[in-house]
Amino acid sequence: MAVRNLRVLFPTRDGRDTVKAIDGVDFDVRAGETFGIIGESGSGKTTLGRTLVSLIAPTEGQILHDGLDPATLRGAAFRAHRRDYQIVFQDPNAALNPRMTILDSVIEPAEIMQDGIDESRRKAGFALLARVGLPRELAGRYPHQLSGGQKQRVNIARVLMLRPKVIVCDEVVAALDVSIRGDILNLFADLQREFNLTYVFITHDISVVSHISDRIAVTYLGRLMELGAAEDIIERPLHPYTQALLSAEPVPLPSKLRVNRRIMLEGEIPSPVTPPSGCRFRTRCPAVRAQCADEVPAWRELEPGHWVACHFSTVDGPPSRGIDTQETTETEAFGRME
Repeated sequence: MAVRNLRVLFPTRDGRDTVKAIDGVDFDVRAGETFGIIGESGSGKTTLGRTLVSLIAPTEGQILHDGLDPATLRGAAFRAHRRDYQIVFQDPNAALNPRMTILDSVIEPAEIMQDGIDESRRKAGFALLARVGLPRELAGRYPHQLSGGQKQRVNIARVLMLRPKVIVCDEVVAALDVSIRGDILNLFADLQREFNLTYVFITHDISVVSHISDRIAVTYLGRLMELGAAEDIIERPLHPYTQALLSAEPVPLPSKLRVNRRIMLEGEIPSPVTPPSGCRFRTRCPAVRAQCADEVPAWRELEPGHWVACHFSTVDGPPSRGIDTQETTETEAFGRME
């Protein structure tokens, strides 16, 4: 997929203004990779994910699927194209019809697309349930009879029914117990190799995105702050916002053994209706300077494949003037983990 100058705007309730959910982003998703998108709540991650699979139409810009703009398709041509670009939603319970059995939910996409006959669809549905680790006896049950992890496996099986090329995973483990998140992430990795899938993995959890992604994009208030290989983003962040996100990650060590200090960001994320001028992050940036309010930072490639939107970031890292740090105690770490 290729995303070019994408903007997604929503009118406010009174119709006098617009919410700038996505406000000018550019990136590519390579075939066969896992492309991670991370950011705070309100940064536009979910809107971006839904737009990538044509659930939301872009206000401006383009999203190209293998060079084709799905916005130019209509009717049957659009439905046939869209089957290759699917999404797994955050809430596994809300994504399932409570009045349909598990097997019926899994085979419903094939019925809508009129793939095969009833017998072949049921056979494929049983096979996919087995592939995602669910026993055959669950096929006749209803969603309320399954655990959260089991319901998410059902959603994954349903998406695979159409054999898509790209799957957008929107906070797919956020509603699950920590004890089963690893199993679901490992399942995604196995399915990617088996079905030659491309993932766009949306999350607010740094540990999840670093575990599963090849490249990571960092979003803030509708724009990208940084983009690069997962190892580069985690080990050598070039933007102050990325550095602050990473510093908030709990570390399983006694406080006296920790060498990193948490970067404290003041205030809340601004309103996407009236975002700050210049750099979107400047109202919370611990290294803000006068230029940040006057000019929108250019989207620069500081190193091969490593992009950043900051006036003062260099290959040595983000600017550090005035950064307020604080040691992270064990109590704080466990509190954030909860």
